[in-house]
Amino acid sequence: MAGVPVYATSGKHGGIALSEGYRFDKTLLSDAEQNQLLFAVQSLKAADQQVDHLLSKLGSAFRKPPRDWITVDFSRWGLQRVDGPRFELLENAILDRQVLRLTYCGTSGETTQRSIHPLRLIYKDKHWYLQAFCLKAEDFRLFKVSRILELTPTGEHFDYDYEGEIPPIELDPASNANTCFKLKISGRLAFRVYDEFDRESITPQSDGSLLVEVHFPMDSWVVGYLFSFGTDVEILEPTELRRELAEYAEKIAAHHKP
Repeated sequence: MAGVPVYATSGKHGGIALSEGYRFDKTLLSDAEQNQLLFAVQSLKAADQQVDHLLSKLGSAFRKPPRDWITVDFSRWGLQRVDGPRFELLENAILDRQVLRLTYCGTSGETTQRSIHPLRLIYKDKHWYLQAFCLKAEDFRLFKVSRILELTPTGEHFDYDYEGEIPPIELDPASNANTCFKLKISGRLAFRVYDEFDRESITPQSDGSLLVEVHFPMDSWVVGYLFSFGTDVEILEPTELRRELAEYAEKIAAHHKP
């Protein structure tokens, strides 16, 4: 029905195969679909995959000369030498179901060692994460790849299929654990505002400033994050955070005072 000639042979060494001499009919894919396929293969370079030969073969089949029109590089600036082998190790471990041992630095600054079943790599908000089942916690965990200090295959493999059990990486933003923040940010930092916040949460003001309404968890991270805007941010709500930010600034000033 698809126009592809296949035949079957029975017996111990039998099976289903394409008729000898058959060539792929490129008309099975539209021009847009051919371009999408070439783009998908080309984007694999981001994971340090050697796809030049495959691109050349597809280009010949589609009669489209390979064009290096896009470059996707997820490695950190100046750290491609470190990130490349690490992603290759993680890729192989996920596909081969290898148990890994890692040394990890958590948000508290504490360094821990644990064994994990790596499940998938996730790129979100300019950072790579490894979602895995942690044997120490006996639960799913999300590890920021840049905070993995050491990564070693144990030589062991796991057979359990976690498909269907892996939890979503992001909770509902309307969760009760989040607090509504109203911020007035100077137009001088408009580039950051449009980089870091959803367009629907931004309201330009007549004085050139930007009013931002977002939901964040109320924790120590928020104070440090808002402090990075310096005097270009004014916290309208919650009002108690204004005092916390002022105290944080005073501590930093006292720490660096001669």
